[in-house]
Amino acid sequence: MPVSASQEAAFTGATLGFTMENFSTTILLMFYSILYLWMTWVIITQWKAWSNQKILFYDFLTRSTRAVVLTLFLGFFMQ
Repeated sequence: MPVSASQEAAFTGATLGFTMENFSTTILLMFYSILYLWMTWVIITQWKAWSNQKILFYDFLTRSTRAVVLTLFLGFFMQ
């Protein structure tokens, strides 16, 4: 359903001057930022657990690989 000019103007006024395209890009970039921070957190915590000999190296690789694959998978489908 196309957006009318009055709806576009109302959206722009409600979002402090962001157009609909800019707003969707901003939301997508925030999602990617959170996703990459989450992946980094997983890898760092698993690295620390492995270095303190709380988990096996195989567990470190498995969990880190899962986080990377999930990030790539979600990034591919969110474009």
